Formats: sequence, structure tokens, C-alpha cells
Amino acid sequence: MSGIIIKSANTLVASIKDLDMKQGIVTGYASSFNTLDSDGDIIVMGAFAKSIRDSGPGSVQPRIKHLLNHNTTQPLGLPEVLKEDTTGLYYESKTGTHALGLDFLKMVDSGLITEHSIGFATIKKQDNKDGTTTLSELKLWEFSSLTAWGANHNTPLIGVKSLQSVDDRIEKLVKAINNGTFTDSTFTFLSEELLYLQKAFKDISTKPEAVEQTTLPETVKEYADGVQLFIKTLNP
Repeated sequence: MSGIIIKSANTLVASIKDLDMKQGIVTGYASSFNTLDSDGDIIVMGAFAKSIRDSGPGSVQPRIKHLLNHNTTQPLGLPEVLKEDTTGLYYESKTGTHALGLDFLKMVDSGLITEHSIGFATIKKQDNKDGTTTLSELKLWEFSSLTAWGANHNTPLIGVKSLQSVDDRIEKLVKAINNGTFTDSTFTFLSEELLYLQKAFKDISTKPEAVEQTTLPETVKEYADGVQLFIKTLNP
């Protein structure tokens, strides 16, 4: 998808609103309105109106996709509702019954997936005097559910708001893996994220400024120290 811009809905506290495991329906917000993002852009209401009309679920030829991590080979399901409201771009998706779709539902239910990002082309914009840019019309190609807060390469672990949030992430990963109902590929991905977090914690804990600013929660230390052994027992 050459020329496609990827933008995270990082201004929403939690972009997944609801989950119906039985029906396989996930609802939430793919993007938010009137909020300044890290790129200095502000998306305003009406920016997606033409895309929804031309390519949304109710159009003659629906083309807007719900993906995992912007990977076109990993579709999650079909958006059945896509509309703008005062908050942002609201969606309701019917998750597919394929293995990835089922794993996606489990990850949402486990609290491992809470955020989204959009892939789009800019049609109309206005550069403001304060250095910000108002995006008033976008060609939306897809919206993606993100497997982790670390999916955005511009927000490394050191930029996380609190170490406690990372502690919570690790705890959710451990519980999800222990559940043992994911496919092998998803299981491997979650295990690799645990290893990444272990390395990141070690890097942070060896920096004097990090030690001076905060103390790692005891549970984080325990998880970080035990991840290598834990992974070995899962993959003998």
C-alpha cells in the first residue's frame, strides 16, 4: 500500500469499547476527532465521510478492511458498522471464524489488545499557524487493531507512562499464555513479547537515571527474572 500513512489513535484511553465473544462482535473507535497527535495532526469530524460513503459497509463496493497491525495478509473480520460520531470513527466488526480471528477475540478478552491505528491517504488538509495540521478529508483504506502498546516504533518502553502499566502488561501476557488456547503462531508472538519486555526491563534497570527516578515494582522484578525459564518450560 504505497503512499499510505499510518496513524495511531493514541489520544483514546481505550479504543475498544465492547466485546461479544459469543457473536464474535468487537466494537470501538479506530480514530478520534479534534485531538492533537504526536505528528501535530488534528483529524476533524467529516474527514472520513466520503470514504465511508464510497467504500464503507453500506456502499456498493465495500473495501475498507479491519486488519491486525496493518498487515494485509492478516484480516480480522468484516466491519459491519463504520460511522462518525462526536468522539471519532466508530466501528462494529464481525470477526472471522478463522484461527487469527478467534485468537484476536481471545486477546481482546484478555486485555492484550485495546488500541487501534488507521491507514489512509490525505485528500484535504490545512497547515495552521501554530505548526499543527488539520486533516479534513482522508481516504481510509483500513483500520487495524494493535497487538501491543509497543507496536508504534516511536513509543519505546522508556516512553510508557508508568512502569506499573508495563507490569500489568506482563501479568496479562503470562495469564494469556498459561491459558494455552491460542494457535502456535500467536503463542509464539506472545512469548516473544515477554522476552522483549524482559530485555527492556534489564536495560532500564541498568540506567542510573531510571533507578533514581523510580523503583521497579516487585512483581515486575519477579516476572523479569523468571521469563527466560518460563519460556523454556513452554518450548522445551
